[in-house]
Amino acid sequence: MNKRVWVYLAIAICATAVAAQPKRPVALPKPGVKTPGVAIPFASLKAEAEFPKAPAWVAFTDAALIADEHGLYRIDAKKNELGAAVAALNKPCGGAASGFGSLWVPTCGDQALVRIDPKTWKVTATIASGAGNAAQSVAANPDSIWLLSDNRTTLSRIDPEQNLVVAELRLPAGCNTLTFGESALWVTCPSEDRVLRIDPQTNLVDKRIEVSAQPEALALGEGSIWVLCQKEGKVERIDPKTNKVAKSIDLGVPGAEGSIAAGQGSIWVTLAGFPITRIDPGTDKVVQQFWGTGGGAIQFGLGSVWLSNVHEGTLWRLDPKRIAATLAE
Repeated sequence: MNKRVWVYLAIAICATAVAAQPKRPVALPKPGVKTPGVAIPFASLKAEAEFPKAPAWVAFTDAALIADEHGLYRIDAKKNELGAAVAALNKPCGGAASGFGSLWVPTCGDQALVRIDPKTWKVTATIASGAGNAAQSVAANPDSIWLLSDNRTTLSRIDPEQNLVVAELRLPAGCNTLTFGESALWVTCPSEDRVLRIDPQTNLVDKRIEVSAQPEALALGEGSIWVLCQKEGKVERIDPKTNKVAKSIDLGVPGAEGSIAAGQGSIWVTLAGFPITRIDPGTDKVVQQFWGTGGGAIQFGLGSVWLSNVHEGTLWRLDPKRIAATLAE
């Protein structure tokens, strides 16, 4: 046998030996909370009702209201029936607020705030306020309507008696969620990693509260402000008495977009890959985390969890008691 044959034979033997060696398993990081009994397949849940739309937001009066780019639709909460459009609007955006006997809806198509009578569904006023692309841009307090009215970001105060903008406050660019509660307005500002507390009596920022990176959504409930921080995948609980973060809750899903809601004694979060995460505000711990395909936007109203499954094009209405009773396999 010549030298060339011996070389080929040696190479073949080495290759066989390498191939025969068992491969070491690669430990891939799995997102989500690691607490035993918390992870549950999303397929375990059954919707109380399903609707063939996936709205970015749901508003509540005596019914659930959803929107598409053409108008506003009413869901009969007793019959779980989706009706025809009740109000024609030009690209409604940024949610809706109830106050002063009206429903207030920003319209990105007309760059305006539309006032609707929920008894007749007629537009009673159109206010040339502008409209930003914030996820939740309108809120009501006892004497005014407030709106993130452009993308710079301007916070506008509207007098409901005059249907006019009566004050404006310039905020950091990109502030994207507005709500009212605990006697203050609260705004998330991802570019500054802060939540702003605004005093509606003075039209001024009262506190700038530092939170984890990229606060993108917030909810009020259980005497606290709950902030979803995207970059690190955390929910931070702000005490409105101290204006400080009282607790930071790790969801185990860093970088995922989502939204947050409060109701029925729980905090509800939806994230990519985890349609529903439920937090117990009594313990500040994640007690359920449903994994799988679905979700995108979540809200609580009329005694139910409303989950918009953006990629599937559906809206689910879920009983919070049935969710809480669903256990890990």
